[in-house]
Amino acid sequence: MGKQIETACTYDCPDACALLVQKESGGVEIKGNPDHPITRGFVCKRIRKHVSRLASPNRITSPLLRHGSCFREITWDRALDMVAGALEHTLSNDPSGVIHVMGGGSLGVRKLLVEHFFHSLGPVTTLAGGVCDETGIAAQTADFGDCCGHDYTDLQNSNAIVLWGRNPSLTGIHLLPFIKEAQGRGARVVLIDLWKTPTAAHCDDFIRLAPGGDAWLALAVLKSLLDRGAWKSMDAIEGVDDLKSMLQDEALTVGVLAARAGVDEQSVFRLAKVYGQKAPVATFIGWGLQRRTAGGYSVRAIDALCALSGNVGIAGGGSNYNPGRLRGLDLSMLAKPRGDAIETPFFADMLNSRKRSAAGFIYINGSNPVTQFADSVGVKRALGAGSFVVVADAFLTDTARCADVILPSTLMLEEEHDAVGSYAHHFVSRVQRAMDPPRGVKEDVEIVRRIRKRLGLLSDPLLDDPTACIARMTRDWFSDAGMFCRNPRQPGIPFEEGFKTSSGKMKLVGRLSDRADEDPRYPLLLLSPKRREFEHSQMEPEEQTEPLVCEINPKARGAERLLDGQMASLTSPLGSLTVRVKFSKDLDSGVCVVAQGGWLMFGHAVNALVQQRATDLGQ
Repeated sequence: MGKQIETACTYDCPDACALLVQKESGGVEIKGNPDHPITRGFVCKRIRKHVSRLASPNRITSPLLRHGSCFREITWDRALDMVAGALEHTLSNDPSGVIHVMGGGSLGVRKLLVEHFFHSLGPVTTLAGGVCDETGIAAQTADFGDCCGHDYTDLQNSNAIVLWGRNPSLTGIHLLPFIKEAQGRGARVVLIDLWKTPTAAHCDDFIRLAPGGDAWLALAVLKSLLDRGAWKSMDAIEGVDDLKSMLQDEALTVGVLAARAGVDEQSVFRLAKVYGQKAPVATFIGWGLQRRTAGGYSVRAIDALCALSGNVGIAGGGSNYNPGRLRGLDLSMLAKPRGDAIETPFFADMLNSRKRSAAGFIYINGSNPVTQFADSVGVKRALGAGSFVVVADAFLTDTARCADVILPSTLMLEEEHDAVGSYAHHFVSRVQRAMDPPRGVKEDVEIVRRIRKRLGLLSDPLLDDPTACIARMTRDWFSDAGMFCRNPRQPGIPFEEGFKTSSGKMKLVGRLSDRADEDPRYPLLLLSPKRREFEHSQMEPEEQTEPLVCEINPKARGAERLLDGQMASLTSPLGSLTVRVKFSKDLDSGVCVVAQGGWLMFGHAVNALVQQRATDLGQ
């Protein structure tokens, strides 16, 4: 039997699974570590496919230099000399012309050293905001002074669980066993979503709401509870009188609020019964509802419902969104950002507006902004507009094709001495190399260490010895040599001892938000859920040969002219995608659903239809 190596998953997934990698003469097998108290020995399809990703014939294993519209292989020495030369030239002229773009291609804390490298160079430009959970974090920080959550294990104390836009069957599957165990003890589970996701099969009740209806539903339930005198825990909350006054407006009935939410009054009363009589109620907020123009307001309205129903600061409760995967890390030794920032929602426009000369320098790692940022075509155009672009990646993605130089980088299981935290539960894990990378491939930190050396700068001990640096950063995480443990810096019961705001009180959301996504010219709202088999755009060309599928309700506006299975054009103000129609009677008639992650070069990038707009909080 071959050697078995313990490590952990660093994919952009909430579960941060503990893994066992078995290397045999015939290949590699990835299994879950059965000793991990959260992930419990089973893994998702994405991990099972990762072996083929590691051995893919499409991997880049040599630096590539642009040659017209093509690329040709060059040596590492020449590639690094060119990169360092372009970087040095830009730094000497205008450090703000250096732009670093890093995403969540790996959530290992080791990647923070790449950011550290660029921050250490001076006032370079980085990103502000993001494309994921930043709005919800900003919302909960405004409410509570912090964004943290209860561990999955706390569900043993819950009498009810509300999955508000959360779909653990697809995103965070290891939450499901804890939900089932709570159901076995009598807990009621309610799913609130735009359609019956696969998670609905595990729930006792399902409430379908309209797109953007989350805040209205939360306010409707608050109104119902207020009418029955069932608000609780008000002493440590600011803004109670203002919210109460708003909800006591005679024109703002439960029926009016329910209609705005797209639900019937009975759904409101059922949910009010849960929050009013089933305490403790654990609420899990998903990572989709905040990605709307009023997304921050929606999260804050749900927070208000959780707090005023007495379910914040108690075991088995919580308004659970993101416990903070980096909580407790010692980041004091890392260089801090000192320069300007590009707002991620407006990446294409702001990148274009910053062009001061042809000497700009853009370095991208762990990210595929052409497919993952708004206005894919605009991002591609902006990246090709004169700057020297360097992309560190393992595949020739849409973004890599915009580069002047591509540097082949390692993938998960090929990287050593790292650590990862979860953005859903409270456990952290060590990461170690389970496989050697292909010949010619280098790890991200090693790449920037070599670039720094070519710049003639003094040696950086953090880059020279990443293992020692990671040990320092995680010294408050791990007290022994074990591979995983509960993060001791995560609170047992968030806000049990008060809130982290300046006043020590929770701050309630204010007046109703009037921001809306609707455009009468385009009657459908595009939803882009994750795929079961792939993490974001980490797909390969042969996996994108079939037509892009668009699901719609056969009663949706315009659907009467379509047939199930036919090809059609899905159009937004930015352009069109060719899709195959798939009728789904379970969908709201106001939405269409296209899975995210497809590449622009194959006509599959849904963000080619998404305009550059920002949420109300968090950029």
